[in-house]
Amino acid sequence: MNNSGLIESSRIKSDHFVTNKQTKLQRRKRVLEEGEYRQRCYVCYRPQDRCFCDSIPKINNQTEVLILQHRRERNHPFNTARIVRQALQRCELIVERNEHFSDLELPVKPGAGLLYPGPESKLLSDLTPGERPQQLVVLDGTWHHAKTLFRDIPQIKELPRYRLAPSKPGQYRIRLEPTATSLSTLEATVAALKQIDSNVNDLDRLLVAFNTMIEQQLAHPKANYSGIAAANRKPKLNVPQSLKRDLNRIVVAYGESTPVAYDTDEGWSSLNRKKKEAAKMPPVQWVAQRLGDRNDTFDCTIQSPCANLSQRILNHMELTQADFAKAVSLEEFRIRWRHFLNDDDLLVVQHQHSIRLLQQAEAMVPAYETIKSINHDPQREFRSLTAFLESKSVPIGRSLHSGRAGERLARVASLVRYLNQLP
Repeated sequence: MNNSGLIESSRIKSDHFVTNKQTKLQRRKRVLEEGEYRQRCYVCYRPQDRCFCDSIPKINNQTEVLILQHRRERNHPFNTARIVRQALQRCELIVERNEHFSDLELPVKPGAGLLYPGPESKLLSDLTPGERPQQLVVLDGTWHHAKTLFRDIPQIKELPRYRLAPSKPGQYRIRLEPTATSLSTLEATVAALKQIDSNVNDLDRLLVAFNTMIEQQLAHPKANYSGIAAANRKPKLNVPQSLKRDLNRIVVAYGESTPVAYDTDEGWSSLNRKKKEAAKMPPVQWVAQRLGDRNDTFDCTIQSPCANLSQRILNHMELTQADFAKAVSLEEFRIRWRHFLNDDDLLVVQHQHSIRLLQQAEAMVPAYETIKSINHDPQREFRSLTAFLESKSVPIGRSLHSGRAGERLARVASLVRYLNQLP
């Protein structure tokens, strides 16, 4: 690399940040020795004496790549998205906060697909040439960051999803990965392009550059990454002690919020506005069940602030107009819910959203636990709660309530009973 160096910087465009290469070096003071300075390359983000930019190939990829990077990942010294951005000629890297991502018109093109694992994702290796995405959208950050990006960016939720099936562990040995076969952004992008872009060359050279960076860091005299893999292989089951109480004092519940009704031609700004309005509404259905031998149930439809629920919304909740013929007012719901609960009950819900629905209804919120915070599948082997329960031979109880809410509540109830009986 020449003495001018390279720096990765940001430029503001339409209220969001797009990374752009500029020739510039930053002099950064080292805290180890007072008065000493060192030069840093902000393309590979390494000190200049360990810069590996010369080993990064220029790749003429035909399938465009769009990387959406979590803001907190931007300045991480071992982030690999910047290496991908430097190597691929057709690649755009956008960095933003989650709440701002949802307001952007992202440059997602026709025929785009999202690289994201899940039960609805298709294996890239199974696609025919005509089924392959024309643009690959990749989320960059920790696994938790990627999940929040997927949750908060409505534009990418509509995209077809694709996944990889790694046959061996990734080489990203200097950062903690959630599973043994997890891949870095660079490794995942390379693996995906190899399967959908038959004309692309030099992808193996990009992996060589990546491994160069890894080996340099491992060779550092103060580097110690030997415990990362071992720690990752031994996740621990996390069951709160509160779940060990008498099942008659545990209530599981699920609430349906009003789904957002919108037309596909309304645009993302209109959709985001409606989502924010819906997030402030109380539930339109609330179901609950007391576990144990008492097995009391609670099932209540609530009058919606919307005049009428469309058939599309009713289908989404698997309910009918007849179910809402008996809908009660918010005040009546609060009275019934308070009467159903005991002072020493523990409420168990699937995620925090259910608690927010109670708060928006100004209804009683007792002591509670969320399933999402309970690490019942520490090795993340299963893609759904149903698959986990089946693997443990836990029967899923019959739904005691109407609609989608009743089916989901039955699964949560089965999980809580299983966790309650663990040693």
